Amino acid sequence: MFYEIVLREMQKKVFTNPNNIEIKKSDFVIVKTEDDVEALGKVVNIVGHVKDSYIEGKIERISTDEDIQKWDSNKELEKKAFNFCKDKIVDSDLNMKLIDVECQFDRHKLKFFFIADGRIDFRNLVRDLAVSFKTRIEMRQIGVRDYAKRIGGLGLCGRPFCCRTFLKEFQPVTIRVARNQDININPQKISGVCGRLMCCLTYEQEFYSNELKKYPKIGTKLDTEKGKGILTKINIFTEEVTVQYADDTEEIIQRSKLKIPEKRKWKIFPRRTFLKRHKKDEK
Repeated sequence: MFYEIVLREMQKKVFTNPNNIEIKKSDFVIVKTEDDVEALGKVVNIVGHVKDSYIEGKIERISTDEDIQKWDSNKELEKKAFNFCKDKIVDSDLNMKLIDVECQFDRHKLKFFFIADGRIDFRNLVRDLAVSFKTRIEMRQIGVRDYAKRIGGLGLCGRPFCCRTFLKEFQPVTIRVARNQDININPQKISGVCGRLMCCLTYEQEFYSNELKKYPKIGTKLDTEKGKGILTKINIFTEEVTVQYADDTEEIIQRSKLKIPEKRKWKIFPRRTFLKRHKKDEK
């Protein structure tokens, strides 16, 4: 069995249970990640099968009351470190925006997440943080997608961000994905809160690409009963296409009635050197 565990707010991760500890939903457990770092989390789901790439560590034991108290004190330390670092950024006039602070469960490291347009020289800032909190400091620059994932919020659909709830890794999204689905190319409607194209556009991309292979490309010249026309629109759900004629009239035709032109087959000619050798052999 595999266990989905929330480590920090809504960030779910999958862990194994090699020691066969009796665990049920809503239990707090201590886990060890692939980096050999301990963390405390809450079990939210138990599943039977997951991809191997989703597994991020193993469960060590059930948490105790002392672990919960330590977790609460770490949260207070994160708030204190966030405010302290934010003030130092303003005093040093650094062109960066602090997003979040994450305290390691054993307090051996504090991670500071920020966004910036370019590289930032924060050596003096790290020195001040290390002196103040007496622990290792890690400054991590993240992109706008990771920014939205870490902060969370509601998408245009009214539901929490996919990257915040169930999406494990980001997939590249291009404008071609929206065109294949015949979506209006309006940046305000197809872009997420992060400013990038919405990740959900890729969910049905495989279905659309497989269905579009059954049709000629838009702009193809077709021969119909009314004459020659140009394919201007495809509706894969009704299996109909729209054909425009020279007099600007349009007609909707079923795919089964289309005369799809055959693909041109290119002939492969031998190279000149081969022809010369062939003539020499004949002589």
